[in-house]
Amino acid sequence: MRKMPVLCVILAVVAAACGGVPGSGTQGKTLAVVNGEPLTEATLRKEVENLPPYVRPILETPGGRAQFLESVITRDLLMREALRRGIDRRPEVADRIAMARKSIVLEALLRDVTEKAPGLSDAELRKIYDADPAQHQVGERVRVSHMLFREKARAQEMLDREKKGEPFETLMKEVDSRDGEVAADLGEIERGNFVKEFEAAAFAAAPGAVVGPVKTTYGYHVLKVYERTPAGSRSFEEMKPQLIAEQREQAQRDAFEGLIGELRKQATVRVLYAPKEDAVGPGTEAPGAAQPAPKGGEKTAPPSQAK
Repeated sequence: MRKMPVLCVILAVVAAACGGVPGSGTQGKTLAVVNGEPLTEATLRKEVENLPPYVRPILETPGGRAQFLESVITRDLLMREALRRGIDRRPEVADRIAMARKSIVLEALLRDVTEKAPGLSDAELRKIYDADPAQHQVGERVRVSHMLFREKARAQEMLDREKKGEPFETLMKEVDSRDGEVAADLGEIERGNFVKEFEAAAFAAAPGAVVGPVKTTYGYHVLKVYERTPAGSRSFEEMKPQLIAEQREQAQRDAFEGLIGELRKQATVRVLYAPKEDAVGPGTEAPGAAQPAPKGGEKTAPPSQAK
């Protein structure tokens, strides 16, 4: 695996430290000692939990893990130096630290409140489902994959190869995104979500058919339709995950707004700010506003000339 630049890893570790998610489990064995203080497996686990996804591949090899450990040590040494210089006490830095602390605490409060929001039983969800049948109606759908090319000749080449027996899915693997080509499984699609030329071809094709090249504003498509689902109503079981998510979100919002309401009732708040009214009120002309054009037959005085 290609070695990442040290600075990139250090910056990623700094970002991870900002997450501040507590770790779990025992301290484990000591991996390093920095100025007399141990750096343990548990400490490193906390760092890993907060790493952005694009950095985590470095931990796949022993060399990558060693590089990550060195980056944590370097970060800690830099932090000690920053504290020694009193950088954390600079007003602009202290303000940012205070703002970050507020954000972290408020995020934890939001999580604490919303996690306790009550859920709904199946019977209650069923009642919501039955109350609005129109919400569960879906139009005709087709499940489709496609390949997109800039050049018609390239699309035709792929279509011809499929007609000669090469599997569509195998051809999709040859698509090169570096040349602006795209291959994707679009899943089920409904009318109204794609450009009309693409939809017309997809909904006209029989299940199992491969059609193209279809020209759109994006280029030339070769597409395969796998199955067709007629218009109808989604069942309760199909809708249940969506209903749970929607009702959970509403319950969380209600819980948080309820907390805010209670806090406002308990607090003494005096708002002293009063927004000033605009200098130009209704019915008054703004300075420099253009005068209305004269009506037909009216004469206007010529502009005065400066002496």
